[in-house]
Amino acid sequence: MHKAQAASVVNQPLVTPTEVRRFDKAVTVRDRGAFLFELDRLVREKLAAATHVADEATPLTETLGRKAASLRAATSWAPTAGDVQRGRAELLREFERPHNLPLADFVRLAHKSRQQIYKDIAARRLLALDVGRRGQRIPDWQLEAPGLQLTRAVLQAADDVDAWTVYRALAEPSEALGGQTPAAIANRGNVDAIAHVVLASLGVQPAERAGADA
Repeated sequence: MHKAQAASVVNQPLVTPTEVRRFDKAVTVRDRGAFLFELDRLVREKLAAATHVADEATPLTETLGRKAASLRAATSWAPTAGDVQRGRAELLREFERPHNLPLADFVRLAHKSRQQIYKDIAARRLLALDVGRRGQRIPDWQLEAPGLQLTRAVLQAADDVDAWTVYRALAEPSEALGGQTPAAIANRGNVDAIAHVVLASLGVQPAERAGADA
């Protein structure tokens, strides 16, 4: 019964003679019957094309969903013991680079007390690196006012970023700075600009004015 009703609807003209009269002011129709037939056929073709596009949408969505699922690993990646060992070795090499000073050396060169240095580290006014029981080391660029100001600006704006990530953003060459390292080229005239570059590399939206003068 439903099929018969559907067939009846399909066979009915989509454009009626009354509707064709809407074109009288725009065009001169010499054969109203032929014009009605062609217009009705045009409307049917457009509807069929639209229906085809709608029918294709679901398979496309399913196809994209299957492709996306295939890109997801069945199990989460986890580092092997070898990966962890190599990573720690690299971390130690970086930790022991000459510009990363032992805490006692930094205290002496900065002319500050050990207690004040600890307070500055805890308040994220000073960047310190830690690899467990080897103590802390502090990058020496913070002995100069521009380097310290830059580091503080980044630490305080990126308050949820760990120290090692901040260190790499400051100590490694940046394409945005022509391959130079942010900490190495900081001076009193460019600290704010360089801080914006570093924070952008960390995915942090810079504040209008982050950090404070040394």
